[in-house]
Amino acid sequence: MILLILHDRRSLANVASIKGAIEECYGHYGLMVQESGYLYVPLEGQKLNAALLLKYLGREFSTKRVLWLVDRELLYPKIGPVVGCTSDKAALLYAGIEPEVLIKEALHEVGHLMGLDHCLQDCVMQLSRTEKNAWEKPSRLCPTCTTRLNQRAQLRSGSP
Repeated sequence: MILLILHDRRSLANVASIKGAIEECYGHYGLMVQESGYLYVPLEGQKLNAALLLKYLGREFSTKRVLWLVDRELLYPKIGPVVGCTSDKAALLYAGIEPEVLIKEALHEVGHLMGLDHCLQDCVMQLSRTEKNAWEKPSRLCPTCTTRLNQRAQLRSGSP
């Protein structure tokens, strides 16, 4: 599976560190990460409608998996502000947070793209309701999520 990383005008500085962390966490499950450059944000305003941006990504990149770093806050309708969110094949991430938290949240959103759900264990797939939660969670997968990804990788490769 290939993951494209896109950025808007101010998020380029974060791409290399996020790419490295994603490759380290998910590379041995068959994920290849490609930096794909700048993508214009087609919405105005200080806060972006995350649902509309996910639909836009779905139309523009219908056959690919995509992580898009944006420099403006994300709002999800009926939920409110979010740091990141995903659809089936696309993830959005607000890049205006501390680099350590940004990497954890990128790993979390890519985990969803890889088929993982939220996890209750000490895991990067824990749901972060606050920035404090995001700081406290680890930047690695727990044994349960690791097993799930190994099983998915075996199914894709046809190995027993």
